[in-house]
Amino acid sequence: MPSPHKQIITYRQSADSRIDFETTLEGKIEFKGIFVLDGILNGDLKGKAYEQTTAVISSRGKINGNIVCTNAVVAGTVLGDIRAQSLELHAGAKVLGDMYYDTLQVDPTAEINGKFIPQEPPSKSGEAEASSDSQNSAGLSKAVSKLRW
Repeated sequence: MPSPHKQIITYRQSADSRIDFETTLEGKIEFKGIFVLDGILNGDLKGKAYEQTTAVISSRGKINGNIVCTNAVVAGTVLGDIRAQSLELHAGAKVLGDMYYDTLQVDPTAEINGKFIPQEPPSKSGEAEASSDSQNSAGLSKAVSKLRW
């Protein structure tokens, strides 16, 4: 597996859409394919429904909004919630928000202030769901790191 830095460069080279360095955008963005954020986005970033989408927040990238996509790779700053089937938090990642995921990879140096919430298939019993939520809340409160910005 390539190093996280090389992986980000590979994503940048194969990006379908990209906000470049020193660029700031305001508003909601909906994308297809691979989207790389090297600049600043003040708004939500959402992968097109029923599509395989990857959002990459590079080490210089910053988003003040929520991310919803199939795969999320974060090495920069996210001030909002992240919802992704696959979530990777690389060295240098700073997240202030909750993270909903199926699979998760976290670099030990990532700075996080939020909850890790595994996405599970809907339960057939509301009782089991409520029990699961309380167990997740208790166990996940220990997973919150101090945010050092």
